[in-house]
Amino acid sequence: MLQLPNDLVSMEAAPTTPRLAERYGMMLDAAAEFARLEYPEVEVSAVAERAAVSVSTAYRYFPSAAHLLLALHRRQLIELRERTAKRSRSSASREARPRQLAGAAVELLQMRLSQPAVNSCLDELVVPADHELGRLIGEVDELSWSVLGRLAGGAARGKSIVLMVSGLVAAIRTGRLLPYEAEQQLKDACALLEPTTTARLA
Repeated sequence: MLQLPNDLVSMEAAPTTPRLAERYGMMLDAAAEFARLEYPEVEVSAVAERAAVSVSTAYRYFPSAAHLLLALHRRQLIELRERTAKRSRSSASREARPRQLAGAAVELLQMRLSQPAVNSCLDELVVPADHELGRLIGEVDELSWSVLGRLAGGAARGKSIVLMVSGLVAAIRTGRLLPYEAEQQLKDACALLEPTTTARLA
């Protein structure tokens, strides 16, 4: 279980000016490399050095490794949402939805497996209830549920699949399942979900 100190400084919102936005993006690009490590091995200062960004700028937007990794995952989920939306537009048939859902769910599973540090933030991080990091975790959770919910027929169904992904990742990491077995179980579960036309997110 990961715990953070209560006295973490607040992070600033993502910058909108081109120069700072570029540095912010460079930090996230570099964080993607570090996300393949275990959480204790990720340091904001090391990511800043890799990204050629000053440490002061890095800590301004990412006071902890958790802030940085969750911001990275938020960007990845937005990219996944864009990919799934594009696939949905290119194949709008109802019959294609379970296959598209399974594809997106497997992408999420692979994302979590390949990024242990991100996975630890999502499944093991303990923060004070009123801390901004809790709000960031909530934002990431809502985003992941909505990405899959658009294909599954509602946020509640999307949440169920995300929770299944978390369980499968834990089973793989503890050696109870092989990755290909987990993928098949996930595909089988997605095939059971018949999308509805009334319970879909806007």
